[in-house]
Amino acid sequence: MKKVLSVVGKPFRFIGRVLLRLLRSLRFLGKPLARLGKLRGKARIIAFAVLAVVVVGAVLLLKPGPDDNEAVADTLDSYAAATRDKDYQTICDDLFANDLVERVRAAGVPCEVALKTGLDERQNPRLEVLGVEVNGEQALARVRTTAGGEVPSTDLIRLVKEDGDWRVASLSEPGATLKTP
Repeated sequence: MKKVLSVVGKPFRFIGRVLLRLLRSLRFLGKPLARLGKLRGKARIIAFAVLAVVVVGAVLLLKPGPDDNEAVADTLDSYAAATRDKDYQTICDDLFANDLVERVRAAGVPCEVALKTGLDERQNPRLEVLGVEVNGEQALARVRTTAGGEVPSTDLIRLVKEDGDWRVASLSEPGATLKTP
């Protein structure tokens, strides 16, 4: 049993020695850190465990969020899937920007009915993201759309960030240009 404990304990002892050397080299930070180097036994283990938790927490907090270009592409993929599945409720509730939904409603038609009228007869609709350009809370995406029996088209879709999520603000953006091919 002692042999197993020594094999398991070696990495912990090594990490402890490295941390102890690090703490000794950081003595210029003051007496509190110097005292950590003098701890022994359970107190040392607890102190290093707390230090490790603080370091891991700091790394997780400082880690950047998901890439905005990827998040925009994910939103467009969800839009394409919902269009294929004819899930117009999801498109209106979760994928369209509030302003777009309100503009459609202002025209006197509920969003879901407008989508059903425009998209219901499309066969096998597809959307491929060709490029994304994010500028703060707005994004432009160049997409290629196809559907059975229709001529493929390349379009620009404008998205906006609402409550941390990317949403489709405009399905065609006349006059806009995208720097990425």
